[in-house]
Amino acid sequence: MFKDLTVEEFLQNLGEGSATPGGGTAAAISGAMGASLISMFCRVTAGRKKYAEIKGEMEKIASEVDKWREKLIKLADEDSNSYIEVMNAFKLPKDTEEEKSIRAEKIEVASQRATEVPFETAIVILPILEKVSSLANKGNPNAISDLKVGLELCHTGFIGAISNVEINLPTLNDKEFSREIKEKMMEAQVRAQKAVDEGRESIFNIFEQY
Repeated sequence: MFKDLTVEEFLQNLGEGSATPGGGTAAAISGAMGASLISMFCRVTAGRKKYAEIKGEMEKIASEVDKWREKLIKLADEDSNSYIEVMNAFKLPKDTEEEKSIRAEKIEVASQRATEVPFETAIVILPILEKVSSLANKGNPNAISDLKVGLELCHTGFIGAISNVEINLPTLNDKEFSREIKEKMMEAQVRAQKAVDEGRESIFNIFEQY
């Protein structure tokens, strides 16, 4: 599992010539890093007497984001595993008509899962993005740059995950499945962009006060 690797080991694996880990795993890890910084911002705020009135709220948000981060770490592994399943399906024998049929079915099932995983990654990141603007407006401005980095890392993770969905959709034979994923993906993209724009604006306004 990637969470058991050191940062250096993970980056070395990422840079090697093998297909896994790839962009989908990196997207999930990017989202997880962003989530950690957003949790940090909440706890830095909660730890100051000045913000005693919102301490409980900040601690609750931090715990929620922690759970999403853990899910993203699991999705990082699932992304690589799902790609391996696709490759294994393509290696199945295809000498007889029966073998061809079995192989085609296995490829479709594996490919759908390889599409679902990055979609799940994007969906997990989405509510994290949607919390940033409010946090910026009420949290500790001394940690606003950490919140900014957290926002951008989550946004990068979201974009990366969506990119993996987009590249997989045309390979699927189940067009109804593809249509449903595409519709949900487009809705998520609109929400994400709105959240990022609002988060950036709120953070920029804090920077302007310095």
